[in-house]
Amino acid sequence: MTDTLLVDRAGAVTTITINRPAIRNAVDGATMLAVRDAIEACAGDGATRAIVLTGAGGAFCSGADLNMAVGPNTSPDSAWRALTDAYHPALLAIHNSRWPVIAAVDGVAAGIGCDLALACDIRLVSARAQFAELFIRVGLIPDGGGTWMLPRLIGMGRALELMYTGASVPAEEARAIGLASHVFPTEQFASEVAAYAARLAAQAPLALTRIRRAVRTAQESTFADALAHEAELQREILGSADGFEGFRAFLEKRKPVWRGE
Repeated sequence: MTDTLLVDRAGAVTTITINRPAIRNAVDGATMLAVRDAIEACAGDGATRAIVLTGAGGAFCSGADLNMAVGPNTSPDSAWRALTDAYHPALLAIHNSRWPVIAAVDGVAAGIGCDLALACDIRLVSARAQFAELFIRVGLIPDGGGTWMLPRLIGMGRALELMYTGASVPAEEARAIGLASHVFPTEQFASEVAAYAARLAAQAPLALTRIRRAVRTAQESTFADALAHEAELQREILGSADGFEGFRAFLEKRKPVWRGE
């Protein structure tokens, strides 16, 4: 935990909050590296089963902190180093996370903040949420993985239109086109996200991690490779203590007791 990043765990849910509300949670390199560290710490803490990434004060993340990113010593090389040394490691940590990562988007998710939300598995949004790939407005391209993630979520045509225009997508439209899974009233957003994350964290932990790994791997493989990977992961689960617990619980008409091993 740092001044710009808050980490809290309730039960099996770890919530990571970007805490720079005065600038609508715009991020600098240090904050992104803190995000990376917090995500990676969840893999081995022995308690986390789901992660929520959110922002403080009614915004998710308004993009890169340009006050820190642009200065008299800024050059193409320095900008490239900031991306590769700080921003990309945070995005890769989300992509490679052991546990499901939920983006809780209350307010704006713009620029690199939009890509940060896209990198997560699920996007839950408040009624006042807005997504925008704003890079074109300053003559740039998305540089947080948006060119890879957005077409996979909403199709190439829609994705290109949003990147070409920098248009904002409000909450209900985001849900309709597949950017968001659920829209919740702003006043109840925090409690709805907490309840959703708790339900997800209560699922069979070995299955959660393998589903995530299988789906992420399948996006970069052939159908035959995906089938083979699924079979290997299923064999791992069936060889574990949890392996047949779901079947036994169903037959015995009781709630499963997951041990995560």
